Amino acid sequence: MFLDAFGFPKEVTPDNLHEYSYDLHGTKLLTSADFEIYLPPQWHGTIYSTEELLDTYRNRFNPDPNLLTFHALQPYEPEFICCEKAVVELTALPAGQSLYSDAEILVFLVKQTANDTNTLITKELGSELNFFPHNHHYHARIMDEGIDVVYVDDRIYNGSPPVNYQHQRLYNLLSNIQPCAVLSLSGRPLPEVLRGACRKTARNMEHN
Repeated sequence: MFLDAFGFPKEVTPDNLHEYSYDLHGTKLLTSADFEIYLPPQWHGTIYSTEELLDTYRNRFNPDPNLLTFHALQPYEPEFICCEKAVVELTALPAGQSLYSDAEILVFLVKQTANDTNTLITKELGSELNFFPHNHHYHARIMDEGIDVVYVDDRIYNGSPPVNYQHQRLYNLLSNIQPCAVLSLSGRPLPEVLRGACRKTARNMEHN
């Protein structure tokens, strides 16, 4: 998915491209190398992921190196990146293997530095739901700061066949980290039951 001008995730597809005023030099997050990602016409920004996923993706799909920039992140090591209208702190977090293949996948943590908000972005829930290992210094930081918002791919509720085990895994994840809010990457409403896993007291989570 892309990060918009303020560092919030936006799922861009051929179907919703007309709704999204994207930056041609913008930021895209690569969570998996299983599938070729959609890139809008003339987009020539930067793709962020780990070195392993970037190498796998380039070897598999041979993207044009003259159009795209690839930036490798070290897992659990935050880096500041510039979006169109904001500077955010981006961290790649290993999420184990995909449940649909043996490929490694990632989730991302984006810290909006302007309002000190931590946003966890998940495209797919893999074999590992503990994104913050207890034996790593990053764990103490997250336990202290907490997660404010979790973004999820709502296709697990709209797809076919039903994927009830994914519903339960998502609920378990939210129950464990207790964010202030959970939102869908598509912008569509999520099941009300997910709100029950979020913190009851939260700061105002309006993203404009």
